Amino acid sequence: MEPLDSSSLGIALQKIIDQLGQLLKVDCCILRPFHAHCLIKNSIFYYPNKNQEELSLLEKTIIPIEYIEVITSTDNFLTLAQPKTLEETQRKNAYKLTKIGASLLIPLTLEQKFIAVLGLHRYCSFYHWQDQEIAITKMVVEQITLAISQAQAYQKLRALAQREALINRITNAIRCSLEPQLIFTAITQELGNGLKVDGCALSLWTKADKFVQCVGLYDHYQGSINPLPQSVVPIASNPVLQQLINTKKPVVLEDMDRHPEMTQFDLPLRESAQALLIVPLLVDSEIIGSISLRQTDHSRRWLSTEIELAKTVASQAAIAVQQARLYEKTKQQAEQLQKSEQEVKQLNQYLTESVLKRFLPASMVNKVAKGELSLDLTPEPRLVTILFTDLVGYTPLASHLGTQGVATLLNEYLEAMTAVVFHYGGTVDKFIGDAVVALFGAPEDLTPKKQVYQAIAVAREMHNQLDRLNERWQSQELIQQPVRFRCGIHQGMAVVGMFGGGQRSDYTAIGSAVNIAARLQEVADSGMILVSATVAQFLTASEVTALRPLELKGVEEDIKMFCVKISAV
Repeated sequence: MEPLDSSSLGIALQKIIDQLGQLLKVDCCILRPFHAHCLIKNSIFYYPNKNQEELSLLEKTIIPIEYIEVITSTDNFLTLAQPKTLEETQRKNAYKLTKIGASLLIPLTLEQKFIAVLGLHRYCSFYHWQDQEIAITKMVVEQITLAISQAQAYQKLRALAQREALINRITNAIRCSLEPQLIFTAITQELGNGLKVDGCALSLWTKADKFVQCVGLYDHYQGSINPLPQSVVPIASNPVLQQLINTKKPVVLEDMDRHPEMTQFDLPLRESAQALLIVPLLVDSEIIGSISLRQTDHSRRWLSTEIELAKTVASQAAIAVQQARLYEKTKQQAEQLQKSEQEVKQLNQYLTESVLKRFLPASMVNKVAKGELSLDLTPEPRLVTILFTDLVGYTPLASHLGTQGVATLLNEYLEAMTAVVFHYGGTVDKFIGDAVVALFGAPEDLTPKKQVYQAIAVAREMHNQLDRLNERWQSQELIQQPVRFRCGIHQGMAVVGMFGGGQRSDYTAIGSAVNIAARLQEVADSGMILVSATVAQFLTASEVTALRPLELKGVEEDIKMFCVKISAV
């Protein structure tokens, strides 16, 4: 079955209702939702009579129930059942007006929550519902519940993907620019658009300041606002910000009419807020600012996922603030260091080491700093060994852990794997999500045999480190099942060096050798180290097991594959 989204769910359910009504030859079949979890807004009818005027009456015959109701004669039902609520009174009147004689009603539950009722009606004065009819209807209810569950899961997955995409865009905006105003504007626009709010403001302040300073502002109706407004309400007199200072947790106000004491908030925007969500920017547990989200024309129930997303963006914004301040500080230092050649040299050395440490071991960086090793990072063909690793089942793991959990796990994992690569003298080419790409033989020359030995040692030690990480994650109840990765290693010619432009460049390798290593990783099983024949020739026969050749598009000869034992022989 193809994944259902909320738009196609109604079409699928209509087909199911029509098929059930035709199969059992009933006069009317109704699926009436009672909860947002149902993902459908209106009732779905099978009603061959086509009398549209009766649909609203027929809908009122369906009310929330806990158990299956089998009504063989509504005459007896209407006589014995005494309505206790307005809903039950309307139901009784609807039965009388529509002259329904017999009904079968079955409640639907999803995740132990009541969501809807499926009802079958006949106009005959008496009808004995057969066991087979009840059984068929129950099976259809299960089908409907499964379809709703599938659509709900798809919706959650899509929402998660949208949130991850939003966070990635904000992260990229922070990484790709050092201009604070551009970063702050991007944060407010992306978050405001992502949560579909009327306004989003990013303000910098501390509890010692008198007023907040607006540094980024998004307005749904006007776009970017320039110049930015200034606050006229002192922080000490602002009840919303005072609550933020006292709790250091988001302030969630769904309807400002219910909170008259919270009428002042951090910026004199043109329209007052009807619903307000403010999250703090924290650095070392101290507030350095806040992000305000507002709805102007109606109240709004802030979802927990929206609050968590705003908190995550606030964390990114705090990093951006620190980055902007560091950038400004670095500029001032650079201006001062320009007074002497020695100071300029020290600054260049610091910046060089900062860049190299991203992909080179500390020992090699120290050699470069001391002048003992000269690096020419101009792209050139070189014989290198490429190692690819990738976590198995990362997408469902990310969905299970959530944004904060997967960030914690991924940071610990990448830090540990980087340390292993550096320990054996390798170069970290890049991270691609949860994937790690490492090079051996560049920028420092190594013999082909030594490249292979170091790459295999890294792969094996990565397994050992992951075992230790799994033990800690399971003891912390971060994961239930151990996380595994697969690995591919190939040796060949590649063009290696700095690629990019004046604003951004990366040290990396490109070419078919890199693609072959990536494909070896992709076809490897969980926990497997898969290598090409070029790599296997440097290993002993007891270390490797030959597998079927790998057929690659664009490569004339099949690539022979070998599985390497995790433990050294």
